[in-house]
Parts: sequence; structure tokens; C-alpha cells
Amino acid sequence: MSYRSLQECVLDLERHGKLVRIREEVDPNLEMAEIHRRVYDTGGPALLFERVKGSPFPAVSNLYGTYERTEFLFRHTLERVKRVIELKADPANFFKRPLRYLGAPFTALAALPMRTRFGIASAWGETTIDQLPQVKSWPDDGGAFVTLPQVFTLPPGSRNAM
Repeated sequence: MSYRSLQECVLDLERHGKLVRIREEVDPNLEMAEIHRRVYDTGGPALLFERVKGSPFPAVSNLYGTYERTEFLFRHTLERVKRVIELKADPANFFKRPLRYLGAPFTALAALPMRTRFGIASAWGETTIDQLPQVKSWPDDGGAFVTLPQVFTLPPGSRNAM
């Protein structure tokens, strides 16, 4: 079973004791990032900031804060995703071992964004980027970032999630 939404992912982490809700209002200008860094440095849980100052939206961080949690999040889909990556790297693999890669196209299609008129996304109504939590991590940063939390990096030669 893969997650159909970020909300499903968050609830799964919470059920398994891998997420903590922060109900107090948190300032995205330096405070949120500092809380995240302190929790990350201790190998702590994922964080759900329920009330972000200046935004109607909650925010989640530290989803991939430990290798164990990353593997937990991808426990149902890791093997299928590996096959898609193998095919992308060498499409000829499909002809060498077709049964191994039979489901790969469906896995790739399932990863595409879904368009919907109903459901959790539509519950927020119309929005603009400036309504999203704008996180500023360091005092000398040029400004706040919306995309920074979506980046997962590892140094060369280190263990990876795949």
C-alpha cells in the first residue's frame, strides 16, 4: 500500500510513534528551522507544525530525518520504485527480464500528480504561493524558501535509501 496523500503519510507516522504534533503557533522566520534542526540533530521524530504564523496551512518537517524512517515511509513501494529507476537507467533491461519489470509502467504512472475537484486539496479552496509557510532557515538567508523542505541530499559515498 502506498500513500495516497501527505495526510495519510503523516497519520501513518503518528500511529507508529514517528511524528510529534506541535500545536503552538510557530514563526517560520528562523524559529521553525531551529526547532527542526534541534530535533534532527538528536535523530528525533517528524514534526507537524499545526499553526504556522502568517499561513493558513500546517507544515511538516523531518519526514526523512533518519534512514530508518525513510525506509519505513517507502516500505511498501521501495522495490517497485527500484525497478522503475533500473529501467530508466537502462531500458534494455525490460527485454532481458520482462517479468521483473511488468508492473514498472503502472508504478511510474501512479507517481504522476493527480488532478481532482474534490478531496483534501480542494478543502483549502484557491490559494497562492504566498499563503504557503515561507521558511527562513538562517539570519543571513536571502529570504524565505518554499521548496527547501522538499530536498533530500546525501554526501557522495554515503548510504542511501535505495
